[in-house]
Amino acid sequence: MANRLKISSKFYDLDDYLFRCVTGKFARQNTLNAFDFYAIVTWKSNRSISKVKSGLLTAELSPTTLMAKVSACASDRDRMVELDKVTGIGVPIASAILTVCYPNRFTILDYRAWEALFHFKIVTSQTMPNDIAGYFNVYLPACRAMAIKQNMTLRELDKAMWGLSKRKSIMQWI
Repeated sequence: MANRLKISSKFYDLDDYLFRCVTGKFARQNTLNAFDFYAIVTWKSNRSISKVKSGLLTAELSPTTLMAKVSACASDRDRMVELDKVTGIGVPIASAILTVCYPNRFTILDYRAWEALFHFKIVTSQTMPNDIAGYFNVYLPACRAMAIKQNMTLRELDKAMWGLSKRKSIMQWI
């Protein structure tokens, strides 16, 4: 029992587990097992798990097969398209999956990060794009430019922008 509890404690902080363990496993295996795939979905949007699972069943895909297809894609845009084909995934969840798998090339599309970009006048619209074109033409270039300007990795920037927005929302209650 103690060993099982010790092993399970690594899932307490999913962010740490995903980027410390899953990123490396994906790099070695070019796919994800079902547990790690659903851990990413849970981390990004827990309420979407049943929709994603239903979409995979409808598409007759397992998480492992889907991620092997994603890994084999010729471009980052093709990777996003492959994930977005599955009903229930969409660009925000796809961006989270791709960020865990390719942390130096993707960042998570999230309203909190978009809010931070708007706050710093990096983007001019308060409306976050939820489509592939908006991700690649507006969101990702804005994040890359800001990361370079701040001398941060995309992952560091993602955490900082999320934290800024979260802090701002808590401050509104004070």
